[in-house]
Amino acid sequence: MHITPVITFTDADAIPASDAGCISAVGADALVLCSSRTRAQMERTRQALGIFHPFIAESGAAAFVPERYFPAEPEPTRKIGGYQAVEFCAPYEQLVSMLRRAADRLGIGITGFNDMSVEQVARECGLTLLEARLAKLREYREPFRLLCANAIAERRLLRALEAAGIFCTRRGDFLVAGTEQGLQQGITELATLYRRALGGALTASVAAGPDTGDYAPFVDFTLQPIPMPPGEPRPAQAWVLGLIDQISAVRGAQVHARAARFAR
Repeated sequence: MHITPVITFTDADAIPASDAGCISAVGADALVLCSSRTRAQMERTRQALGIFHPFIAESGAAAFVPERYFPAEPEPTRKIGGYQAVEFCAPYEQLVSMLRRAADRLGIGITGFNDMSVEQVARECGLTLLEARLAKLREYREPFRLLCANAIAERRLLRALEAAGIFCTRRGDFLVAGTEQGLQQGITELATLYRRALGGALTASVAAGPDTGDYAPFVDFTLQPIPMPPGEPRPAQAWVLGLIDQISAVRGAQVHARAARFAR
């Protein structure tokens, strides 16, 4: 009997990392990590977790597909660092230039990751120096803040940026600017590539955290948060087993639905 693959999209932070390296695959399915992190940060996360499927970085700005992962290359892409990057945002240098021009026209002082040292990013974001260095290796989106907090000036700047095709989301003390917003294009593109390569697939997301709503409209199923028993010695492995159980239930429901259709 043909088993329909289930491609699961999840926030990288949803997976416990204390027993990192135990996750290499979820049956015959793919686990696609999504994050606001940079490609460099995501590479470190993937290595730690042992997950080497495609991933979506910088809040949907691009999907990175390992070279030769799919039988047919996705188009159009940019080859970079062993990946085929399917890009949905303007390049970082162009974005920073547009952001700076808009702020200068309004006479509003801003500072962003592009202006800050590794030490400043580490201090202001609560990161280690290594994490801050990787966070500064941006390719699409720019975190920034006003030099002097001013709600009226911020609203004026946000309106000007939106008129220029730049959208901002708040992350802590920073606004994060980019020319595309949300995960829709990344999820849709990867789902299409998987279905083409596998002859069909279901898509799912794991309900976890405040960004759950960003996934739900673009997948076939939303899985439930995976409970973690207190004191679980291998939480990442337990998380994956919980995911497999839910995927099996999804498949079972599909089989019953198909059988019911044929029985009519």
